[in-house]
Amino acid sequence: MPIWSSARTSLDVGTDAYAQNDALGTKIGVNVPDSGIIRSITITDADDEVGTTINVYFFDAEPTGFAANAAFALADVDLERIIGFRLMDTVIDVTNGRAIWETDINIPYSTDGGKLWLQCELASATTPTFAATTDVKIKLIIETD
Repeated sequence: MPIWSSARTSLDVGTDAYAQNDALGTKIGVNVPDSGIIRSITITDADDEVGTTINVYFFDAEPTGFAANAAFALADVDLERIIGFRLMDTVIDVTNGRAIWETDINIPYSTDGGKLWLQCELASATTPTFAATTDVKIKLIIETD
């Protein structure tokens, strides 16, 4: 099966202090192949702020979404749009940043037009404050047909 990699996409994080269970950035649409299986996720943090656990929620249609730093509380309609989620807790802390990744993921999806929607939630009890809205980015590795 061929492997496809998305571009690194900014989560558009806010620059005010975060709290546990806040939306880590805004909802984003990632251009992907029409169907596939998400096999790996990498989140990079250029500001070295993110805590060690992040939930990534994937949706089959555009979710209502939350503003960056807002409480992450899904509406009923968005619960029905979830196709999968992943707790990301494997982190490497490098000198000036962090990389958080998870492999061995098995989230199949199918899109209408090649856009997969996602939003992240800060799951750890940390209070990061990012210097720039583009400090946190996500990349997906997808197995295609």
